[in-house]
This record gives sequence, C-alpha cells and structure tokens, in this order.
Amino acid sequence: MSRVTALTMMRDEAPALLEWVAFQKLIGIERVIVYTNACRDGTDAMLDRLARMDEGILHRRNPVAPGGKPQPTALSHAQTLPETVETDWLITLDADEFLNIKPGAGRVSDLLAAVPEDTQGIVVTWRMMGSNGLTDWTPGLVTEAYTRGAPDAFRKGWGVKTLFRPFPDLKLGIHRPSVKGAGKDPERKERLLSMAWVNGSGQPMTRQFMDGMWRSSAATLGYDLVELPHFAVKSREAYLLRQLRGNVNAKPDKYDATYFGIFDRNETEQTSLTRHLPELRDRIADYLQDPVLSDLHARGMAWHAAQIDRLRTQPDHADRMAALARASDIPFDRLDTMLFTQPLAPRGKQMVAELKSKGVPEAEIARIVAQSVAKLEVQRDARDFAELRARGIID
Repeated sequence: MSRVTALTMMRDEAPALLEWVAFQKLIGIERVIVYTNACRDGTDAMLDRLARMDEGILHRRNPVAPGGKPQPTALSHAQTLPETVETDWLITLDADEFLNIKPGAGRVSDLLAAVPEDTQGIVVTWRMMGSNGLTDWTPGLVTEAYTRGAPDAFRKGWGVKTLFRPFPDLKLGIHRPSVKGAGKDPERKERLLSMAWVNGSGQPMTRQFMDGMWRSSAATLGYDLVELPHFAVKSREAYLLRQLRGNVNAKPDKYDATYFGIFDRNETEQTSLTRHLPELRDRIADYLQDPVLSDLHARGMAWHAAQIDRLRTQPDHADRMAALARASDIPFDRLDTMLFTQPLAPRGKQMVAELKSKGVPEAEIARIVAQSVAKLEVQRDARDFAELRARGIID
C-alpha cells in the first residue's frame, strides 16, 4: 500500500477547509501538510484542531516578511522536512484543486494501479471550472455547487500538477518538481530528463516537458485516467473575496476581471466529482461533531459573511460585479481578444509594455500576443509529436 502525501498553502480558507481536507482523506491521501500565513478567519486554528484529531494532518505556520511570497517560502521549507519527502508519492495542490481520478472508486490506489508499474510521476492537467452562473457568495460544498467547466481544447487551462515519487536532490515547485542543480550539472539534468513520468492518460511525457515545462501540449494532454478540476473563480462575489485575500505569489492585481473572464468556463458539464458527495458529507459531519472545531468553523463562516456584507456596502460593488459579468460574457471563441498578460514570460510582458507606451490599442495588442503565443505553441506541439512518433508511442 503506497503512502501518499499532499502539500498545500492556505490563507483564509475556513469555508472550504473541511471539504478540501476530507476530500484528500477520502481518495486515499494519508498525510496532508498545510502551510498557512497571516490567517484572519481562523483557518490556522481550525488546522491546529484538525491536527490534534488526526495525526495524518500536519499544520505549519509560514511567517512571511512584508513583500515576501508565501508559496516559494513554504515550498523551500517543506522540501527540507522528513514528513514531506519520506512518502511514496507526493503532490503539491492548491486549496481549490481536487483530483478527479476516473478508474475504480476514484482513489489514488486506483490511479496507481492503472499506470505503468515503473511510473515515477503522473502529470495531471487542470480542468478549469466556472461559476455555473452563480452571482452571490455560495458557501456550500465547492464540488457540489460548481459542476460546469472548460472543454478539453481550452489550452489556456492546460496547466498541470504532478503526483510523483520523491527523489534525491528534490527541488519542489508548485506545478512540478525538479532536480537541484540540473541547470548547471549535465548529469543531474539527464537524471531529470530520464524520469518515467506519464500524463493523465498514462502515456509517457516528452523530454521537452521534463526539461522544465509546466503546461501540457497538444501531444502530451491526457484526461483518460485523471484530471484536476481547478475551481479558480467560483461565484462572482466569491471571486471578489479572493481579490481581498491576495495570492500566494504576491502578484498585484492578479485576480482582475480579465482573469475571471478567461477562466469562468462553463461550456461542458463536469459532474464526476459529485459521486464522492455522500461520503464527503459524512466525513465533514464527523469532523463537526468535535465542538471545538465546530465552533471555529462557525466563526470562520461568520467572518466571511461579514466580509461579504462589507463588500456589498461599498459604493463600487455594483460596478465591480458588472465588470465580472461583462468579462464572463465574452464567448469562448473570442477569448484571444482579451489582453491577458499574466502567463507571459518577462520578454512577452516587456513587449506588451512597449506597445502600450506607443499608444497601440489594447485589442490590437491582444491580437499580437495571441498570434505570438500560438506560434510558439505550434512549434512546441510539433517537437513533442515528433519525439513521441520517434519513440513509437504514437503513429
């Protein structure tokens, strides 16, 4: 029986915490390690209590200096701890991500039984989940409230997370691990490139991906065995709460209307996770039988309700909600008309800044960016397909 560990970072996640932890336990993740920083809603106190109730839950406070980045700080610390790396399998997840394992009962053991025996890593591609048209803050179960998501072809949502066997000289990353020193040491780089990783359909990944990619290509995309529903937006009011909370990489204005419009994807029905709802509800109910935890949870819910009340009284609330509505109304086939610079490399962001300084209209800049990105994607796809054909993996 393989021991599986999930690592995450949280801040102000009281409404969703019990569902997320219960879900990990339900699918067979024995150890859950959570780093928190500057919680205001009692998430940290809830985790302290959960850790006393279940030795498989570990809570670590993550003090971050002003201007610091909580996620890299937590990852750097976590990779030094035995409780993180002394496990058969490890994955780094966000608190709005839930593994959707398709074989068997949807447990991690079912997934591991479905991939080749020598597999050292499973690259799991996001399925971006939308708001389901919900406007108000909806504090119920995320996996029940949001059941519509992106189609397979939504390339902007092809980011990945990796379930992998820990290895020597491990360097943790939020999307996938690497080998320390691989950039300078050819032997260590070859060790990284030769690891036996597969995609979400159990097919081998390419050396190009292993060399540092964190997104699937058209050649490496796979959803047959496992995918990762990513509830990045939720309802419009929940999204505004997320803006207030900030983000783990301290990126200013990350959660703007453009981000909402890009990732509020509702084109396809995605109800696979709902099969876990009966057991999930039972596990949450068991947690809440503890009076201390139940009280902390109630206080956390009240804190968020108060934040929503304050949002609704702000004079710009209606305008902000309307901006999200306009962004989400942009059709799927016109998303490239939105100037979305967050995933661009520094060189791409510099190009956008230069075009803006010259007075180029934003719509024209968006078109230029889309064409540039598409060209790079075609080139990457071609290299990946060529390698897989040369290895006899595809025809």
